[in-house]
Amino acid sequence: MANDLIAFVKGMDLCWMERRFDDLSAYLADDMVMVAPDGRHRIEGRDASIESYRDFMSRCEVSRFDAHDHRVTLRGAAAIVEYGWAMAWLEQGMAREAQGREILVLAQRDEAWRVVWRT
Repeated sequence: MANDLIAFVKGMDLCWMERRFDDLSAYLADDMVMVAPDGRHRIEGRDASIESYRDFMSRCEVSRFDAHDHRVTLRGAAAIVEYGWAMAWLEQGMAREAQGREILVLAQRDEAWRVVWRT
């Protein structure tokens, strides 16, 4: 099961990196919440979350995205998938780099896993 959830998350990341934003609907719950690491920015709902990916990719050109060290914690009909990431991109002509740790909370919705929380 853990490997299936890691593959699920990797598939989701490919969607936004390949600009297949509409395909993100298969991964995100209608009522999902995205919270920025600083805790000040919060996006609620699948459509708004997809739009945030679309907005970022319209302003930026990602040259590198590496996800690593995936860990899965299963608890009944819920799962937490966390992983490290490093990314490089161009935004308004400026080279940027960042790294961090993603935390995704997944829940069973209509017999399929969906992301309900991301930070």
